Amino acid sequence: MRVLHVSEALGGGVTSAVTAMVEATPEVDHHLFARPRQQHDIGIEPARHFASVHPMSGNPASAVLALRSVVRQLYPDVVHAHSSVAGVLVRMAMLDRPSIVYSPHCFAFERRDIGGPSRRVFRAVERVLAPRTDLFMAVAPQEMDLAADLGHQSMAYVPNRAVTEPRPVAEHADRLRIVTVGRVCAQKDWRYLVHLKRFVDDHLALDATWEWLGDGDPEGERELDDAGIDVSGWIPREEVLDRLASAQVYVHTAAWEGAPISILEAASLGLPLAVRSIPSLDSLALPGLSVGVAALAARIESLVGEPAWRAASDSSLDLAGRHSAEAQARHLMRAYQRATGAVALPGVSAVPTWLGQTGTDGGLRGAGGAR
Repeated sequence: MRVLHVSEALGGGVTSAVTAMVEATPEVDHHLFARPRQQHDIGIEPARHFASVHPMSGNPASAVLALRSVVRQLYPDVVHAHSSVAGVLVRMAMLDRPSIVYSPHCFAFERRDIGGPSRRVFRAVERVLAPRTDLFMAVAPQEMDLAADLGHQSMAYVPNRAVTEPRPVAEHADRLRIVTVGRVCAQKDWRYLVHLKRFVDDHLALDATWEWLGDGDPEGERELDDAGIDVSGWIPREEVLDRLASAQVYVHTAAWEGAPISILEAASLGLPLAVRSIPSLDSLALPGLSVGVAALAARIESLVGEPAWRAASDSSLDLAGRHSAEAQARHLMRAYQRATGAVALPGVSAVPTWLGQTGTDGGLRGAGGAR
Protein backbone atom coordinates (compact mmCIF):
# COMPACT_ATOMS: atom_id res chain seq x y z
CA MET A 1 0.00 0.00 0.00
CA ARG A 2 1.23 3.49 -0.87
CA VAL A 3 0.09 6.50 1.19
CA LEU A 4 0.68 10.15 0.35
CA HIS A 5 0.49 12.32 3.49
CA VAL A 6 -0.51 15.96 2.93
CA SER A 7 -0.11 18.84 5.38
CA GLU A 8 0.13 22.61 5.00
CA ALA A 9 0.96 22.86 8.72
CA LEU A 10 3.88 20.47 9.13
CA GLY A 11 5.40 21.33 12.48
CA GLY A 12 4.93 20.75 16.19
CA GLY A 13 2.42 18.08 17.11
CA VAL A 14 1.36 17.36 13.52
CA THR A 15 4.94 16.41 12.62
CA SER A 16 5.17 14.12 15.64
CA ALA A 17 1.77 12.55 14.91
CA VAL A 18 2.51 11.82 11.25
CA THR A 19 6.02 10.56 12.00
CA ALA A 20 4.61 8.17 14.61
CA MET A 21 2.14 6.74 12.06
CA VAL A 22 4.94 6.26 9.53
CA GLU A 23 7.29 4.55 11.97
CA ALA A 24 4.50 2.27 13.24
CA THR A 25 3.73 0.94 9.74
CA PRO A 26 7.00 0.17 7.89
CA GLU A 27 5.10 -2.15 5.56
CA VAL A 28 3.43 0.92 4.02
CA ASP A 29 5.17 3.01 1.33
CA HIS A 30 4.84 6.50 2.87
CA HIS A 31 5.33 9.76 0.91
CA LEU A 32 4.91 13.40 1.95
CA PHE A 33 3.52 16.53 0.28
CA ALA A 34 3.78 19.36 2.79
CA ARG A 35 4.54 22.95 3.66
CA PRO A 36 6.62 23.12 6.83
CA ARG A 37 6.06 25.71 9.54
CA GLN A 38 9.59 26.79 10.34
CA GLN A 39 8.52 28.46 13.58
CA HIS A 40 7.09 25.10 14.74
CA ASP A 41 10.19 23.04 13.91
CA ILE A 42 10.79 20.30 16.47
CA GLY A 43 13.93 18.78 14.98
CA ILE A 44 12.35 15.82 13.13
CA GLU A 45 13.74 15.53 9.59
CA PRO A 46 10.96 14.36 7.20
CA ALA A 47 13.39 13.02 4.59
CA ARG A 48 14.48 10.32 7.06
CA HIS A 49 10.95 8.94 7.38
CA PHE A 50 9.37 9.17 3.91
CA ALA A 51 10.22 7.51 0.62
CA SER A 52 9.86 10.91 -1.07
CA VAL A 53 9.16 14.48 0.07
CA HIS A 54 7.43 17.05 -2.17
CA PRO A 55 7.23 20.75 -1.19
CA MET A 56 3.85 22.50 -1.08
CA SER A 57 3.41 26.09 -2.22
CA GLY A 58 1.80 28.62 0.08
CA ASN A 59 -0.53 29.59 -2.77
CA PRO A 60 -3.67 27.38 -2.59
CA ALA A 61 -4.19 27.17 -6.36
CA SER A 62 -0.56 26.23 -6.95
CA ALA A 63 -0.73 23.72 -4.11
CA VAL A 64 -3.74 21.98 -5.67
CA LEU A 65 -2.05 21.78 -9.09
CA ALA A 66 1.14 20.43 -7.53
CA LEU A 67 -0.83 17.87 -5.51
CA ARG A 68 -2.51 16.58 -8.66
CA SER A 69 0.92 16.29 -10.30
CA VAL A 70 2.38 14.36 -7.35
CA VAL A 71 -0.60 12.00 -7.37
CA ARG A 72 -0.05 11.32 -11.08
CA GLN A 73 3.61 10.52 -10.35
CA LEU A 74 3.05 8.25 -7.35
CA TYR A 75 -0.35 6.58 -7.93
CA PRO A 76 -1.02 6.36 -4.16
CA ASP A 77 -3.72 4.11 -2.80
CA VAL A 78 -4.51 6.68 -0.09
CA VAL A 79 -4.10 10.44 0.17
CA HIS A 80 -4.14 11.24 3.89
CA ALA A 81 -4.80 14.91 4.70
CA HIS A 82 -3.51 16.18 8.04
CA SER A 83 -4.95 19.53 9.30
CA SER A 84 -8.10 21.40 8.32
CA VAL A 85 -6.48 23.38 5.50
CA ALA A 86 -4.92 20.25 4.00
CA GLY A 87 -8.35 18.64 4.22
CA VAL A 88 -9.80 21.44 2.10
CA LEU A 89 -6.96 21.30 -0.45
CA VAL A 90 -7.14 17.53 -0.89
CA ARG A 91 -10.90 17.36 -1.18
CA MET A 92 -11.06 20.34 -3.57
CA ALA A 93 -8.42 18.79 -5.83
CA MET A 94 -10.98 16.36 -7.29
CA LEU A 95 -8.63 13.38 -7.15
CA ASP A 96 -10.16 10.38 -8.91
CA ARG A 97 -8.17 7.27 -8.06
CA PRO A 98 -6.84 7.43 -4.49
CA SER A 99 -9.01 7.06 -1.43
CA ILE A 100 -9.21 10.22 0.68
CA VAL A 101 -8.53 9.96 4.42
CA TYR A 102 -8.86 13.09 6.53
CA SER A 103 -7.41 13.84 9.99
CA PRO A 104 -7.93 17.45 11.09
CA HIS A 105 -5.91 17.02 14.32
CA CYS A 106 -8.50 19.41 15.84
CA PHE A 107 -11.06 21.13 13.61
CA ALA A 108 -10.50 24.79 12.76
CA PHE A 109 -14.00 25.62 14.03
CA GLU A 110 -12.93 24.53 17.53
CA ARG A 111 -10.64 27.55 17.80
CA ARG A 112 -11.55 30.10 20.46
CA ASP A 113 -9.28 32.90 19.24
CA ILE A 114 -11.63 33.75 16.34
CA GLY A 115 -15.21 35.01 16.27
CA GLY A 116 -18.40 33.03 15.96
CA PRO A 117 -19.02 33.97 12.30
CA SER A 118 -15.61 32.59 11.26
CA ARG A 119 -16.21 29.38 13.19
CA ARG A 120 -19.59 28.97 11.48
CA VAL A 121 -17.96 29.41 8.06
CA PHE A 122 -15.33 26.78 8.89
CA ARG A 123 -18.03 24.38 10.06
CA ALA A 124 -20.06 24.96 6.89
CA VAL A 125 -17.04 24.23 4.70
CA GLU A 126 -16.42 21.00 6.60
CA ARG A 127 -20.05 19.98 6.14
CA VAL A 128 -19.91 20.61 2.37
CA LEU A 129 -16.69 18.63 1.96
CA ALA A 130 -17.65 15.66 4.16
CA PRO A 131 -19.15 13.66 1.23
CA ARG A 132 -15.78 13.87 -0.55
CA THR A 133 -14.08 11.93 2.26
CA ASP A 134 -13.72 8.15 2.07
CA LEU A 135 -12.70 7.86 5.72
CA PHE A 136 -12.54 10.34 8.58
CA MET A 137 -9.67 9.39 10.91
CA ALA A 138 -9.98 10.79 14.44
CA VAL A 139 -7.22 11.06 17.02
CA ALA A 140 -9.73 11.53 19.87
CA PRO A 141 -13.17 9.96 20.27
CA GLN A 142 -14.76 13.40 20.64
CA GLU A 143 -13.67 14.16 17.05
CA MET A 144 -15.89 11.30 15.90
CA ASP A 145 -18.95 12.95 17.39
CA LEU A 146 -18.08 16.23 15.67
CA ALA A 147 -17.46 14.41 12.38
CA ALA A 148 -20.76 12.55 12.58
CA ASP A 149 -22.55 15.85 13.10
CA LEU A 150 -20.88 17.13 9.92
CA GLY A 151 -22.22 14.21 7.92
CA HIS A 152 -19.25 11.84 7.79
CA GLN A 153 -20.43 8.26 7.29
CA SER A 154 -17.19 6.28 7.60
CA MET A 155 -14.94 6.98 10.57
CA ALA A 156 -12.09 5.39 12.51
CA TYR A 157 -10.30 6.19 15.74
CA VAL A 158 -6.51 5.80 15.54
CA PRO A 159 -4.64 6.72 18.74
CA ASN A 160 -1.74 9.12 18.70
CA ARG A 161 1.42 7.97 20.44
CA ALA A 162 4.73 9.31 21.66
CA VAL A 163 7.90 8.65 19.69
CA THR A 164 10.69 8.76 22.25
CA GLU A 165 14.04 7.06 22.68
CA PRO A 166 14.37 4.98 25.86
CA ARG A 167 15.40 7.12 28.82
CA PRO A 168 14.98 6.98 32.62
CA VAL A 169 11.48 7.78 33.83
CA ALA A 170 10.70 10.71 36.10
CA GLU A 171 11.35 10.51 39.83
CA HIS A 172 9.61 12.07 42.81
CA ALA A 173 11.20 15.07 44.53
CA ASP A 174 10.13 17.04 47.57
CA ARG A 175 10.25 20.25 45.56
CA LEU A 176 8.06 19.86 42.49
CA ARG A 177 9.24 20.95 39.05
CA ILE A 178 6.07 21.75 37.09
CA VAL A 179 6.44 21.92 33.30
CA THR A 180 4.40 22.35 30.16
CA VAL A 181 5.43 22.06 26.51
CA GLY A 182 4.45 23.88 23.32
CA ARG A 183 4.30 27.22 21.59
CA VAL A 184 3.25 30.16 23.69
CA CYS A 185 0.01 30.87 21.81
CA ALA A 186 -3.74 31.22 22.18
CA GLN A 187 -4.44 27.50 21.67
CA LYS A 188 -2.15 26.50 24.52
CA ASP A 189 -3.75 29.29 26.61
CA TRP A 190 -0.77 30.69 28.44
CA ARG A 191 -3.15 33.06 30.26
CA TYR A 192 -4.81 30.07 31.93
CA LEU A 193 -1.42 28.82 33.14
CA VAL A 194 -0.63 32.28 34.54
CA HIS A 195 -4.00 32.26 36.33
CA LEU A 196 -3.28 28.77 37.70
CA LYS A 197 0.17 29.75 38.95
CA ARG A 198 -1.18 32.84 40.71
CA PHE A 199 -4.01 30.83 42.28
CA VAL A 200 -1.48 28.32 43.62
CA ASP A 201 0.73 31.12 44.95
CA ASP A 202 -2.21 32.84 46.68
CA HIS A 203 -3.98 29.80 48.13
CA LEU A 204 -1.48 26.96 48.55
CA ALA A 205 1.82 26.69 50.36
CA LEU A 206 3.45 24.83 47.49
CA ASP A 207 7.21 24.67 47.10
CA ALA A 208 7.62 24.37 43.33
CA THR A 209 9.30 25.76 40.22
CA TRP A 210 7.36 26.34 36.99
CA GLU A 211 8.68 26.15 33.43
CA TRP A 212 7.26 26.50 29.92
CA LEU A 213 9.36 24.53 27.42
CA GLY A 214 9.05 26.46 24.18
CA ASP A 215 8.65 29.98 22.84
CA GLY A 216 6.13 32.03 20.92
CA ASP A 217 4.01 35.13 21.55
CA PRO A 218 6.28 37.83 23.09
CA GLU A 219 3.43 39.19 25.22
CA GLY A 220 2.75 35.71 26.54
CA GLU A 221 6.41 35.13 27.30
CA ARG A 222 6.56 38.39 29.27
CA GLU A 223 3.44 37.61 31.30
CA LEU A 224 4.63 34.07 32.02
CA ASP A 225 7.96 35.44 33.22
CA ASP A 226 6.22 38.08 35.37
CA ALA A 227 4.17 35.31 36.99
CA GLY A 228 7.31 33.35 37.88
CA ILE A 229 7.10 30.81 35.06
CA ASP A 230 10.43 30.40 33.30
CA VAL A 231 10.19 30.29 29.48
CA SER A 232 12.99 28.19 28.00
CA GLY A 233 12.84 29.53 24.45
CA TRP A 234 13.21 27.13 21.54
CA ILE A 235 15.20 24.03 22.51
CA PRO A 236 15.85 20.79 20.59
CA ARG A 237 13.31 18.02 21.02
CA GLU A 238 15.76 15.70 22.80
CA GLU A 239 16.41 18.39 25.39
CA VAL A 240 12.68 18.87 25.84
CA LEU A 241 12.34 15.17 26.62
CA ASP A 242 15.30 15.28 29.00
CA ARG A 243 13.75 18.20 30.88
CA LEU A 244 10.42 16.38 31.04
CA ALA A 245 12.14 13.34 32.51
CA SER A 246 13.69 15.49 35.25
CA ALA A 247 10.37 17.15 36.18
CA GLN A 248 7.68 15.96 38.63
CA VAL A 249 4.41 17.27 37.09
CA TYR A 250 3.26 17.90 33.54
CA VAL A 251 0.50 20.53 33.40
CA HIS A 252 -1.60 21.11 30.27
CA THR A 253 -3.93 24.11 30.05
CA ALA A 254 -4.86 24.27 26.33
CA ALA A 255 -8.22 25.80 25.39
CA TRP A 256 -8.75 23.46 22.43
CA GLU A 257 -6.90 20.34 21.27
CA GLY A 258 -7.03 17.11 19.32
CA ALA A 259 -4.86 14.53 21.09
CA PRO A 260 -1.63 16.36 21.95
CA ILE A 261 1.59 14.41 21.58
CA SER A 262 3.19 16.38 24.43
CA ILE A 263 0.82 14.77 26.94
CA LEU A 264 1.68 11.30 25.62
CA GLU A 265 5.42 12.09 25.69
CA ALA A 266 5.13 13.18 29.32
CA ALA A 267 3.11 10.06 30.14
CA SER A 268 5.68 7.80 28.46
CA LEU A 269 8.25 9.18 30.92
CA GLY A 270 6.04 8.39 33.89
CA LEU A 271 5.38 12.06 34.56
CA PRO A 272 2.15 12.65 36.53
CA LEU A 273 -0.40 14.72 34.62
CA ALA A 274 -2.50 17.73 35.64
CA VAL A 275 -4.74 18.44 32.66
CA ARG A 276 -7.38 21.11 32.10
CA SER A 277 -10.67 19.44 31.25
CA ILE A 278 -11.84 20.13 27.68
CA PRO A 279 -14.09 17.87 25.57
CA SER A 280 -11.42 16.21 23.40
CA LEU A 281 -9.17 15.38 26.36
CA ASP A 282 -12.13 14.22 28.44
CA SER A 283 -12.94 11.74 25.65
CA LEU A 284 -9.43 10.25 25.95
CA ALA A 285 -9.98 9.40 29.63
CA LEU A 286 -6.68 10.97 30.65
CA PRO A 287 -5.51 10.71 34.25
CA GLY A 288 -5.29 14.02 36.07
CA LEU A 289 -8.20 15.72 34.28
CA SER A 290 -9.50 18.60 36.40
CA VAL A 291 -12.41 20.98 35.90
CA GLY A 292 -11.45 24.54 36.85
CA VAL A 293 -8.38 26.20 38.30
CA ALA A 294 -9.09 25.20 41.91
CA ALA A 295 -9.36 21.52 41.01
CA LEU A 296 -6.25 21.69 38.84
CA ALA A 297 -4.33 23.32 41.69
CA ALA A 298 -5.57 20.62 44.10
CA ARG A 299 -4.38 17.93 41.66
CA ILE A 300 -0.90 19.46 41.64
CA GLU A 301 -0.85 19.81 45.44
CA SER A 302 -1.82 16.13 45.82
CA LEU A 303 1.37 15.13 44.02
CA VAL A 304 3.61 16.48 46.79
CA GLY A 305 3.29 13.22 48.72
CA GLU A 306 5.38 10.39 47.29
CA PRO A 307 2.71 7.61 47.46
CA ALA A 308 0.19 9.72 45.50
CA TRP A 309 2.91 10.81 43.10
CA ARG A 310 3.95 7.22 42.36
CA ALA A 311 0.33 6.16 41.81
CA ALA A 312 -0.08 9.04 39.35
CA SER A 313 3.17 8.08 37.64
CA ASP A 314 1.89 4.52 37.19
CA SER A 315 -1.32 5.89 35.68
CA SER A 316 0.72 7.89 33.18
CA LEU A 317 2.74 4.83 32.18
CA ASP A 318 -0.49 2.89 31.77
CA LEU A 319 -1.83 5.64 29.48
CA ALA A 320 1.35 5.47 27.38
CA GLY A 321 0.98 1.70 27.15
CA ARG A 322 -2.52 2.06 25.72
CA HIS A 323 -1.10 4.41 23.07
CA SER A 324 1.64 2.05 21.91
CA ALA A 325 3.14 1.62 18.45
CA GLU A 326 1.45 -1.78 18.19
CA ALA A 327 -1.99 -0.34 18.99
CA GLN A 328 -1.52 2.53 16.57
CA ALA A 329 -0.31 0.26 13.77
CA ARG A 330 -3.23 -2.13 14.23
CA HIS A 331 -5.84 0.62 14.11
CA LEU A 332 -4.11 2.53 11.31
CA MET A 333 -3.79 -0.45 8.97
CA ARG A 334 -7.42 -1.43 9.51
CA ALA A 335 -8.45 2.16 8.76
CA TYR A 336 -6.43 2.35 5.54
CA GLN A 337 -7.75 -1.04 4.44
CA ARG A 338 -11.27 0.13 5.15
CA ALA A 339 -10.73 3.33 3.16
CA THR A 340 -9.47 1.45 0.10
CA GLY A 341 -12.11 -1.26 0.28
CA ALA A 342 -9.59 -3.96 1.18
CA VAL A 343 -11.80 -4.89 4.15
CA ALA A 344 -15.55 -4.52 4.34
CA LEU A 345 -16.80 -4.28 7.90
CA PRO A 346 -20.27 -3.62 9.24
CA GLY A 347 -20.80 -0.52 11.32
CA VAL A 348 -19.11 -0.98 14.70
CA SER A 349 -18.20 1.21 17.63
CA ALA A 350 -15.59 3.86 16.99
CA VAL A 351 -13.53 3.63 20.15
CA PRO A 352 -11.61 0.94 22.04
CA THR A 353 -13.04 -0.61 25.17
CA TRP A 354 -10.45 0.97 27.50
CA LEU A 355 -12.15 4.33 26.90
CA GLY A 356 -15.17 2.97 28.72
CA GLN A 357 -17.39 2.36 25.73
CA THR A 358 -18.37 -0.81 23.92
CA GLY A 359 -16.03 -1.29 20.99
CA THR A 360 -14.05 -3.66 18.85
CA ASP A 361 -10.37 -3.89 18.10
CA GLY A 362 -10.84 -2.29 14.70
CA GLY A 363 -12.04 1.08 15.97
CA LEU A 364 -14.19 1.61 12.86
CA ARG A 365 -17.69 2.93 12.36
CA GLY A 366 -20.06 3.48 9.48
CA ALA A 367 -20.19 2.88 5.78
CA GLY A 368 -17.81 4.07 3.08
CA GLY A 369 -17.89 7.66 1.91
CA ALA A 370 -18.61 8.79 -1.64
CA ARG A 371 -16.92 11.45 -3.74
